[in-house]
Amino acid sequence: MDPPEEDFDNFEPEVYDDFDRPYSSNYDNNSRNGYYSTQRKISLNDADDNHLDEAELEGLVMTNNTTTSRVGSKSKTAAPLYLHYTKQLRQKCAPVIALLSLAWTPRYRTTSCIALLFIAFISSVILTSDEENAWHNSLLSHTSSKSTFVYKNTKYDPFASVNSNQRHYILKSIYGFWGFFDGGADDRPKEPYMTVENAGNPFLDLTESKFPEESWQADAVYANHFQDAGAKLVVRAKEAIYATYHGYGLKNVQATDEADDTVTWELENIDERLQERINMFMVSQEVDLGSITSAEALDEIAPSWKEKGGWTTSRSWDGLKRRLLHALMTNSPFTVVVTGSWQSMGYGGNHGHQSMAATMESLLGPLFDKLNVQLVVRAIGLPPLTGLNSQEENDLMVGGRSTLIHSLGWSSIYGSDVDMVVWDDYNLENGQSDETAKALFDLFARQALLAGDTSLPFLWGGDFDVLRNLHESADVDVGQLGNAMAGVDETDSESAASSLEWAAQYLKCSSKTQRYCDGESYKFDSHCWVDHGGNAPPTPQLDHIPVLPTAIGWRMHQIKGYTLSYNILAALDDAIDFWAEKTIFEGHPLADENWHMGEYITNVQDKVKALTESDAPHCFQLEELMKLPKRLCKSRMKGRTEHTPRANPADTSLRTVITNSDVSVESDGLYEGYLSDDAMIHSGEVNPIEIANLGKDPSNAKERHLLQKRWLRQRVMRRADDKSSGRVLLSSMIRSTNQRTTAIGDIKSQPQRRLDKIEPGDGWKVLHTFPGDKCDGSIISTGCGALKSSECLLEGHQGSRGGVGGIESVGWLVLKASGVESGFVALNLELCNTLPDSFVLEYAIENGETRTMS
Repeated sequence: MDPPEEDFDNFEPEVYDDFDRPYSSNYDNNSRNGYYSTQRKISLNDADDNHLDEAELEGLVMTNNTTTSRVGSKSKTAAPLYLHYTKQLRQKCAPVIALLSLAWTPRYRTTSCIALLFIAFISSVILTSDEENAWHNSLLSHTSSKSTFVYKNTKYDPFASVNSNQRHYILKSIYGFWGFFDGGADDRPKEPYMTVENAGNPFLDLTESKFPEESWQADAVYANHFQDAGAKLVVRAKEAIYATYHGYGLKNVQATDEADDTVTWELENIDERLQERINMFMVSQEVDLGSITSAEALDEIAPSWKEKGGWTTSRSWDGLKRRLLHALMTNSPFTVVVTGSWQSMGYGGNHGHQSMAATMESLLGPLFDKLNVQLVVRAIGLPPLTGLNSQEENDLMVGGRSTLIHSLGWSSIYGSDVDMVVWDDYNLENGQSDETAKALFDLFARQALLAGDTSLPFLWGGDFDVLRNLHESADVDVGQLGNAMAGVDETDSESAASSLEWAAQYLKCSSKTQRYCDGESYKFDSHCWVDHGGNAPPTPQLDHIPVLPTAIGWRMHQIKGYTLSYNILAALDDAIDFWAEKTIFEGHPLADENWHMGEYITNVQDKVKALTESDAPHCFQLEELMKLPKRLCKSRMKGRTEHTPRANPADTSLRTVITNSDVSVESDGLYEGYLSDDAMIHSGEVNPIEIANLGKDPSNAKERHLLQKRWLRQRVMRRADDKSSGRVLLSSMIRSTNQRTTAIGDIKSQPQRRLDKIEPGDGWKVLHTFPGDKCDGSIISTGCGALKSSECLLEGHQGSRGGVGGIESVGWLVLKASGVESGFVALNLELCNTLPDSFVLEYAIENGETRTMS
């Protein structure tokens, strides 16, 4: 057994007189060692100065040695115990005291002062253990941008003393598990009934009478059990999100000596954890946009919404529940689009799977699968640009600009089947925007609302004034998400960080410790290559993804993704409860008015088209600000592009409308070897996906396959030439104007084109994009761009600024656009070099008549 440790915190040093004895009222002054005391006093008092010379030092040491020898001599009378310790102290300390006295002589005083200062400095470095007050950390250490973070974990591990089976048993016992199945599957209708033909409308709004009696929607036994299992599944996932930042809530987990692997444990206060979870992640539904007329007024009513779950209105929340119920009743996909600036999309130092969108999809994808709903997530955003001047960079930082190009082709690029949009293009810390940014977001929002014939997105994020106008004037469902940081424990010091959950470490710091949260080695966690003995990459790999200024760290992306996930789950939980309450009294299937979407969609779209400049002025201001016609605020826009990612990439490519033959895609080719990642979640840390996907038996083949597919890409092997595999290097997609000039300059020069006849020319090329048309913004398409030239094959983002390039000698580029309704055509032209004033763009529309634009 180890000896007990001394209690240094409560130790009180004794005070000594003349370095000889402890003060004591019972101490006999006559029993002191008078010889030593006399010699010391004579030396100090009889001399002309207050220091010792060499001769005095020698005599003092010799005197001390004589005393020491007597202490060790035999005596018939035992010396008092305190005299023994006094003499021991004299024996050890007298030489040191004498040396210090000598050091203070004028001859050595300057040298001694310097030595004492150095000793004090070293002592403060060694003895200071609190990093928050350790001033020497900032002087003697530096967090290098290329340093590697070493994982440390000193927190309590509740499963340290149990085996894997016992651990799984405990998790199932406290969180529950999915065990639902359809006992009447063999009796279900064999012919599809959830069809447009049967519904009589494109929204799949089946009336009660059109559900077959054998359908699951009309089966009370099935539906009741499904509702119960679904509600427990959703609650389990919400608890898993909270546990990611605050642990499992377990203590005193112990394995007994029983042969059946019996274990015991205790739970923390369940009600307290529930309240903390709600306060941390849940949106406020009490916002009344009829009375709250400005962002400043909102901050007064709900001052902490940005650090919690966010806000929405009760009517908007009901609209979100209706969308989810429609997906449950029809087994239709539920589509979420996440878009914004390159920072918000996770570029600049993070893997693609560390972004907000990927975090949400990884957690909720398997859960929606269990509910027979396909969750479709599209993270649509472009990588950062280089070659910008300071004014252009400042404009981008204000917000709103990043999504302009895609807004002009919204229904094609983002998709026409979107149920929810998360817009995050504000880069300023205070979230404020200028008039141009407001106008651009208004255009984005209106195009999103008009994009679908059978869907209508809930809008998360954007400018408050625009959201309020749309909510009050067009019945649009809106809200703004927070970041849940109010519920994150602070990293008080570097050593204290290891006692926090992995997701919470270095996420929230005080002003004194902010240097840790800002340090690249803590803020970013990436690697470009993991060697598992496969094919070596053709291009030397970097150690980690290059970090760009103003990039957001992976932990912030993760908590934003979990905040979004939590509120989707909360709405799903309310929807299932509402479904159960209604059908208990009214029977199955659920009544039409509770889940049909047709009239709901038509009402909002008609009101958006009818908005006037007095109701919602921002979008209309783009005519003055950017010369965009006002009719864009009321007309649906379609588009074609080579930018990636995009919805339905094979159908939305610019090449689908080009009539020129032999328009080749120029690329470096794809890496054909295997790629694999290390585990994202360290052993002993909370894995929310594991909790959310708990099943009856972890060895079940189907469940094991699901976990392998969704578990945060843990050691997942992907093949680059497969539809669901690959990576792309961020830096290779950051194209400067000089790079574009060089690429286009490689096009073979041909004779000057003839203007008297419009014919498709030869020599046009698709540049700076990925081959294969597979980048759609989802997790399974992260392999759309593992280029051989990539210096970071595991980077995993899908963004590229592809385009069709040519020079004046390659002839006409002819595009055939179908389905044009409002007579507006826009081209995004990226022209190389500075153009002369005499430059003229020649174009022709429909009848072949040549026109010019200078």
